[in-house]
Amino acid sequence: MKNQLSCTKCDYTVSGKETKCPQCGGWIRRAQRIKRLGVVLLLIGILLVVIMSTITITLTPMMLSAGTDPARGARFTGTPEQATMILGLFGIVIVFGLAAIAAGVFQMITGRRSIVIMVIVIGLAVVLWILGSGIRKSLQRTSLNPPHGSVGIIQVLSTTTS
Repeated sequence: MKNQLSCTKCDYTVSGKETKCPQCGGWIRRAQRIKRLGVVLLLIGILLVVIMSTITITLTPMMLSAGTDPARGARFTGTPEQATMILGLFGIVIVFGLAAIAAGVFQMITGRRSIVIMVIVIGLAVVLWILGSGIRKSLQRTSLNPPHGSVGIIQVLSTTTS
């Protein structure tokens, strides 16, 4: 299986040095290379899941109790809807990481790519982009018009990083 060559579109197997599939015209890739790319996907997926899970577990209590205990130091000054949107974004990033892990394991085991998993990952990327854009717009509105007596989220973050 190490020297097996297969088409990326139709899974047609060839044994020669062809670069294009004689059946559908797709690219021919070595199973060994696809398995190596599967290892990379697996590692990226694990990294995403671990980092985002840690961030989510750390920030969830603070975000869900927005403004209730100012003596605790760091606090989230956004609305409960913004907290929910941000935590939802974290969840989608975690699911994105899990999909990358699934794709990596599939590629490592079979030496082929899965179109279904690739479509799911692309769909998740689109959802991440849309949700991220919505959160950014929501946070910008809050920082431009903070409620009376409070400081906007963007202002708090920029003063703590300076």
